[in-house]
Amino acid sequence: MDATVSQAQTWLERLLDLMGFASKVTVEDRTEKTLVMGPWLVIDETPLAPEQVQYLLADQGAPLDAIQYLVNTAMNTGIRDNTETFPPFTVELGDFRQRRQLELISLSEAAAQKVRDTHQPVAMEGMTSGDRRQVHSFFEESTDLETESQGQEPYRRLVIRPRR
Repeated sequence: MDATVSQAQTWLERLLDLMGFASKVTVEDRTEKTLVMGPWLVIDETPLAPEQVQYLLADQGAPLDAIQYLVNTAMNTGIRDNTETFPPFTVELGDFRQRRQLELISLSEAAAQKVRDTHQPVAMEGMTSGDRRQVHSFFEESTDLETESQGQEPYRRLVIRPRR
């Protein structure tokens, strides 16, 4: 796994350089601070202009999501013999993902309370697939609630409902 992590770090630095966003990438283990498992590839924002950071975090982090998708796809494509598996990489910039996770926890807790109070499903809309994945993980061990994604992109939404 260490070789894959190092390869992902190098791959991401090269991609950023090709995009005109030259920066160093560090690898962090944030399993103690977050619900997202796997290595975090943290982009150093110091050499980036404020406009570049804004660009990467625009539209609720859609460009950062795209970069994260590319990193994970490139690394999974490189593992052809299926002998090595790893949790997906999380690409972070300026604590965006950390802050977003706190927002998702807050939104999820509010929606969960509404479901518990009304015993009716609640739809959470306007979420990226990564956000939906995190919310699903928040409720994995819930004994009274369950989640399901419904619809097709770009109108896909996550529904929280009483467990059947």
